[in-house]
Amino acid sequence: MPFWATLVLLSLMVTLWVSGRGNPDDVIGLLEQMLAITLGLVVLFIGRSLLLEVLALVFALRLPAARRNHPVQQRTQGSKDVLMPF
Repeated sequence: MPFWATLVLLSLMVTLWVSGRGNPDDVIGLLEQMLAITLGLVVLFIGRSLLLEVLALVFALRLPAARRNHPVQQRTQGSKDVLMPF
């Protein structure tokens, strides 16, 4: 993919993301954000830009990990939550 096409798709992705965040209609806003994510994935996987792939890898490695062997917090008897044990 040419460099100019990558920049156009990335700018369109940012525009859709910002528009989706500011949209008062939740459904249309979510659709715009999903389209922005799709454009980002197209640029990432089809564009073959090594810089973007490295940035996505760094972002993925910086995500918080799920804690294993961590006990679930017990709820107090006075809480009004409905908790169904599995």
